[in-house]
Amino acid sequence: MSMRNLVTSLTLVCLLLVCSVAVMPQSQTSGRIAGTITDEKGAALPGATVTVTNKATGEAHTVVADESGHYIVPLLPPGDYSVSVTTAGFKTFLADDIKVALTETTTLDPSLVVGAVSETVTVDAGPQLVQTEGAQLGRVVDSRTVAELPLATRNFTQILGLSAGAATYLPDNTSVGRNSQNISVNGGRVTNNNFQINGIDANSMGTNSAPSLAVPAPETIQEFKVQTSLYDATFGRSGGGNIQAVTKSGGNDFHGGGYGFLRNARWNANNPFLIAAGVARPVLTRKVLGGFLGGPIKQDKLFFFGSFQATRERNGASIINSLSSNVLIAPGLTDNRSEANLLATFHPLTLLGAPATSINPTALALLNAKLPNGQFLIPTPTAANGTYTGSTPSVFDENQFNANIDYRYNDRNNFSFKFFYSNAPQTLVLPSFLGGGRNIQK
Repeated sequence: MSMRNLVTSLTLVCLLLVCSVAVMPQSQTSGRIAGTITDEKGAALPGATVTVTNKATGEAHTVVADESGHYIVPLLPPGDYSVSVTTAGFKTFLADDIKVALTETTTLDPSLVVGAVSETVTVDAGPQLVQTEGAQLGRVVDSRTVAELPLATRNFTQILGLSAGAATYLPDNTSVGRNSQNISVNGGRVTNNNFQINGIDANSMGTNSAPSLAVPAPETIQEFKVQTSLYDATFGRSGGGNIQAVTKSGGNDFHGGGYGFLRNARWNANNPFLIAAGVARPVLTRKVLGGFLGGPIKQDKLFFFGSFQATRERNGASIINSLSSNVLIAPGLTDNRSEANLLATFHPLTLLGAPATSINPTALALLNAKLPNGQFLIPTPTAANGTYTGSTPSVFDENQFNANIDYRYNDRNNFSFKFFYSNAPQTLVLPSFLGGGRNIQK
């Protein structure tokens, strides 16, 4: 299959997946507004027209209240909306700055006042503090919180523990790479969770957990939600927590920015245990550069959002992947690795009772092998006890980009294309399963 045909096929699959979600009243990537329309005395107003308008894109959704005055406007992307309600014999009801959150139902119960439709009553609905439409428990974290909270490796999973019922360990700011956090929800296993980005499965296939998760930059996340219990089957696949994240989309106004972050060992104190061992402050340099831009291609019809982020990390401070502490080498081994000196140092070596007169060439070559930085592959231990404590930098490089296209075909049909790509090769001096432990022990 040619590259052009492959790209075309992948695009069609993505569109089909997006369209298949649209048949659901509520999905992993959307919320809804619902309520009951009444008059000043509390009587239902059937047939009232409700128009919900996305303030960023100008997209409007119109529904009619049923015989009980109830209305539902489903499948709304997270964001800010205005809601207007009109019916004959009553003033127009207008509520501005209505917040729609990921996976949640925003309740708005308009109370209309008798008068001319040409007159408008504007109300400030204010934020909804309690979810009354379901028993599910969870917390939504918006884009501002994600972008402004201090994150050691700029990874939104490091604040998943802010949700009630979720617990995790303290993020290690010296970890190599993304350092995604596993959470235990209500005492459950960390492998019982479900991660989704833009409604797509983002779980580690081997462990159903987060460490291998490629995560979008904080500036590109619209919001995410951690559902901890009592969620419906729409979000299921595991018995623990459900984590849904949605990336940003464009709107009728251009918005964008650039950013850069630098972590340098010169600004950090040395590890006290390394000081005690006489080891110099290890290398720790983490550079992050990125930018994003979103806006209209055609007003009220076609929008785009794109971002790019590059990370370059040289990390010799990682306790798990870069530092070796009190590793037994061999008392007496020095930087002089000549055959004569090794025989003199470790004599008498015996082979069938006779003193050794030579060293196996392979062993001699291994003892004299050096790394690109000039250090011996088998480091020279301290003279006192024959152990070695030192640091060798691990390497992490990542390039990621995110592209979103949203097209409003007509009042009833919308198409969205979301693409996220991350390439993150890494070299761990002390590799381990998912970077979680050493391969050299004392």
